[in-house]
This record gives sequence, structure tokens and C-alpha cells, in this order.
Amino acid sequence: MGRFGRGFRVAGLAVALTLTLHVGLLQAQGVRGTVTIDGSYLEMRSLERDSLPESEVPGEGLVRRLADGTIASCTIGDYCRWYRSGRTDGLWATNQTLAFTAWGGVRGLSATVALRGRVGTSDSVPFWPRASQKFDALSAYLTWDSRHVRIRGGRQQLTNALGWYNYDGAAVLWKTLPFLWVEGWAGWSLARNIDEPRDGDLMQEADVFAPDRRGLIFGGEVGARWGRKLAGSVLYQREIRTDRLALYTDRLAFDVGALLGRVSIDAKAKYDMAYADFNDARLTITTPIAAGFDFSVQGRRYLPFFELWTIWGAFSPVAFNEAKGSVRWSSPRLGLSLEAAGGYRKYEDTESGAEFAGIKDYGWTVSGRATWGNNGWYADGGYRAVTGFGAVRYGGDLTFGKTFGPRTYVGLRGTSTQNFGEFRVGEQFVNGGGIDGSIAFGDLAIIGSYQLYRITYDKRPQDEDWTQNRAYVGLQWRFGVAGGGDI
Repeated sequence: MGRFGRGFRVAGLAVALTLTLHVGLLQAQGVRGTVTIDGSYLEMRSLERDSLPESEVPGEGLVRRLADGTIASCTIGDYCRWYRSGRTDGLWATNQTLAFTAWGGVRGLSATVALRGRVGTSDSVPFWPRASQKFDALSAYLTWDSRHVRIRGGRQQLTNALGWYNYDGAAVLWKTLPFLWVEGWAGWSLARNIDEPRDGDLMQEADVFAPDRRGLIFGGEVGARWGRKLAGSVLYQREIRTDRLALYTDRLAFDVGALLGRVSIDAKAKYDMAYADFNDARLTITTPIAAGFDFSVQGRRYLPFFELWTIWGAFSPVAFNEAKGSVRWSSPRLGLSLEAAGGYRKYEDTESGAEFAGIKDYGWTVSGRATWGNNGWYADGGYRAVTGFGAVRYGGDLTFGKTFGPRTYVGLRGTSTQNFGEFRVGEQFVNGGGIDGSIAFGDLAIIGSYQLYRITYDKRPQDEDWTQNRAYVGLQWRFGVAGGGDI
């Protein structure tokens, strides 16, 4: 009970803190927010390194096969080494999240805050991401919004055509004209997904060559629309070290959408100015072809993007060109939709001189999905086959359940996948299922789920078959009082 007892004590403290904040916020004319306290249980299995003296392993060369079929890497005159399945550990992770927006004092002025704690997370498995970081300020900013201008300052989340970024700074949006908007932003950038400067402890612990300076971010976007027929935007964003000795990123993004009759055309592109190349460029055309039927086709070129401080960009990542198409049929009367899709991908030349290895430079994808909903009942199922460079994966999933009202439902889920390919020895099979649901009592909801997965292997004697348990339970409270957005 020790670990779970600590979790419940932490939950109690979080509830007490939330009630205190709630009483204070009620002094404002308007406040909306949620408190979520949740816990996840997950079983993980480690890898353990094993070895034998090279002289005791039959065969010759640097790669040999043990008597049971395990592949080992050998050093002449030293040892042959390989990895095998280790022990299974159970991990209990908890999160406490408080998020709210409050209005008060000045017309158009609001405050938005999102805080997250990890107190109570198990420390028995040290590789759980960010277990040592007990508190995060995901966002905390003020917004003043008028008819012509929106000004925002503080820790905020920036979502644009280049992706998702967090930074501490300010943003100004000018929107006087209905057909034109201009936005600019600047501040201290945070490392993506960890809400911490690039020279912070998390980055230093994870990478030997992590940056030793924070980053500054600034950028701008200009967008325009012409009725419902045409819209587009151009965006520029740069991140630079605070000592201004080097860049972290320097990128452009373009987005144009047009409606020609019943045909929709969407063109997007991301351009890396440092490497003078497109990271992602795609053209999508969608059109109805018959009653209830829509057809979509897409052409795409993709080149992996890495920030300029990392070493990965030095390995010259290879781009691929891809063509995809899909047909979708839907019937609102039946509550049913069906979709079939497929694609072909061709990788560019690696120029590595390894043609003798016989590695595929192409891949294809085939998928299908069906979705149904009627009188609160719902079902969703799909299958996807992906094959090509490096690995192959076949698999499908099925969900069936019923909703009983707002935030109240129960569902059953099942999944099955198979992984194999040229970069893997043998095959892996994952089959599993579970149940999830939620029940609401006014503003309070209890959410939970449980899944059981069976992982088995073929021609991989170093990996033992095993069963993984996963569970989740959460308590969410929505609070708020009416307000007009100004006081």
C-alpha cells in the first residue's frame, strides 16, 4: 500500500489546492477550468546484455549464430555479445493537472494557466520520461483581445504550419481587415515537448552534446482569404542561440487552399533555409465522385528535419516521394462511413554504395476503415498493411461501445499486429484487448481503462514471450462560473 498510499495522499493535496484556487477565482466574473488527477500502471520489460568468449562461439566472422539461433556480434579475440529479455517491472505514474481561464477587470482581458505535477510517480523504473521533474508550467499567459488586435504574453503554446512550440514571450495578431491577418511573435524558446530551455537539466542529462545556451525564437505569418474560394498564408520562423553564435532552426512554411467548383485543392510546404531544401511538400486534391462518395489523391515529398544543433543531420537523411489515394463513402442516415486507401513510396538514392545489401528503396501501404454510430452505440474498425524500407507491419483494431450521456460511455477494444522485415531478425506478434469507460456525476467524471497484451516471437530465441498489463484511472472535475468575458 506504500506506493498507492502516497498517490492517494498526493491526490488529496491536489484537491485541497484546487479548492483553494477555486474559491479565489470565483471572485472573478468568469472562470472555466478542469482539474484532472490520474494514475497509470504499465509493465515494462528491460533488455539485458549477455556474452560468451569468442572462442566458444562456433563459426567465423563478426556476426555469428548461437546454437539456439540467437544472432551475436563478435570481436575477434574478445567476446561475442547479444541482448536478451530481462525482467519485467511494474511502473505506477501519476499526473495532477490544473487548467483554467479567468476573466476580470478589463474588457477583453483574460488569464490562462495550465499546470502539471508528477508527484507520486514510481521511481523504481528510472527510464520513465520526466519522472524526476515533479512540476511543469505548461502555459501561463495573459490575453487582451479586441476587434482589431490580440496581444498575448507569458508562457504560451504556438501551433503553426511548422509544428508545435512552447516559448516564453509575446505574440501580436492584427485582424482589422476581414480578408487579411498578420501575426508576429518573439521570446525565449523551449525545447520541444519538454517545456524547458535547451540548456536545462533534462536536455543535459539526455544528450552529451546538448546545447549550452538558451534559444530565442521570433517569427511572423501573413494570411489572406478571398471569400470561400481561396485562402493562403506564408510563415517565417527562426530560433537562434542567445549568444547569437549559431542557429537552432531557420524555416519557412507555405499553405494555399482553393475551392474550384466541387474540387478542393490544398498545397502545403515546409522549407529549411539552412539546408536549402523542402522538408515536406504535399499537394492534395479532393472531390466528390458520386452520391456519398469522396475521392482524394495526394502527392508528397518528405525529408526528415533535424534542428541544427543535433548530430543527426550530419548523416544526410534520405527523402522519399509518395503518392496516395483514398475513397470514402458515408451515409448520415445509416450513421455509417467506409474508407479504403493505398499509397506507394519511393526513397531517393542513399549514395552509400551499399547496393549489394539488397535493401528495398520502395514501400506501399494499404488500409481500410469502417465507422458506425446509431442511438448511442458506436463501432470502429480498421486494418493497415505497411511494407517497404526497413520493416513490415500488418495489423488491425476494433472498437465497440455505447454512450449514455455526456462523458459517460463504455467500450471494448481489440488489436492485433505483426512486425517483421529486413532490419529485424524474426517476427513479433502483439494481440490484445481491453475495456475503457467513463461515468459522470455532474461536473465530476471518473475515467478508467484496462488492457492486456500478449507479445510472442518467432525465430527470435533471445526474446521470451510475455504478457503485458496496462491500466489507467482518472478523476476529472470541471468547474466554472458564468461570465461575460469582461468586468
